[in-house]
Amino acid sequence: MKRVGIVGSGKVGCSAALFLLPQVDEIILYDIVPSLPMGEALDLQNAADALDLSTEVKGTNDISLLKGLDVVIVTAGFGRTADMSRMDLLNKNLPIIEGIAKEYATDKNGETLFIIVTNPVDVLTYVFWKKSGVERQRVAGLSGVLDTSRLKTILRIEKKIKLKDTSLFVLGEHGDNMIIPKEKLQKKYGLSNAELESIREQTTKAAARIIGMKGATVYGPGAAIARMVKAILADKGEVLPASAVLDGEYGIRDVCIGVPVRVGRKGFKVVEEKLSDEEVFMLKKAAESIVIVLEQIGYRK
Repeated sequence: MKRVGIVGSGKVGCSAALFLLPQVDEIILYDIVPSLPMGEALDLQNAADALDLSTEVKGTNDISLLKGLDVVIVTAGFGRTADMSRMDLLNKNLPIIEGIAKEYATDKNGETLFIIVTNPVDVLTYVFWKKSGVERQRVAGLSGVLDTSRLKTILRIEKKIKLKDTSLFVLGEHGDNMIIPKEKLQKKYGLSNAELESIREQTTKAAARIIGMKGATVYGPGAAIARMVKAILADKGEVLPASAVLDGEYGIRDVCIGVPVRVGRKGFKVVEEKLSDEEVFMLKKAAESIVIVLEQIGYRK
């Protein structure tokens, strides 16, 4: 049985559930809003049956039912408007993630893996890890898979490049301090420094552009979540970018930042790939900016 729980039955959580229907045996949606997760679950069950899938979808207001699952995806929280940064959501979403993390503190020695989606994701992935007490390899934030998909879209539209290289990841902060693989792109496609900087800026602002057009990003995050879950359940050690807790890798410790991770049933293992001097510098700069925020909210001294 492949069993997945989703905390938060808003647009992103339900989008993830829709993409997961062909991949898993059971999906449990949780939300604090009475009847909402039950209604979404019933709608999604209709979709599964329309596609002749055997997946069972359930809704609940009882978060304890999301214990002992293979993967729990945390999407609960407030979304941003086009004029907001992800960090602007911190004060609203911090107590939400702290409350959810407390629910899993008694399960800190379990086997469930956690994918944190709520923004600002690098900060809140760290908060969830600290507050829940689970092992660091059991927690990762959705960052690089989504950001890399946006980089691919920009390259496809702007440069007519269909990027199929699975090792070209967007790393760093899921925010203003994103790091695109400039040297690799320059070497492979001959892009100029000016072109690369424009591409990086567009990648950084990709979500805000969509939010400005339609009010929220939905399908990209949903598909990126499903992509991470697929890698977990396949258990083949695929390497994907994600916000992970670092413990000395890349010379960075005690912070969550987007890096390559080897993904499987046992969790997310940080992979130390060779980065350029500029990329290492930018990765450390991004980590320092996140540490400052963690200090401000009392999670780092």
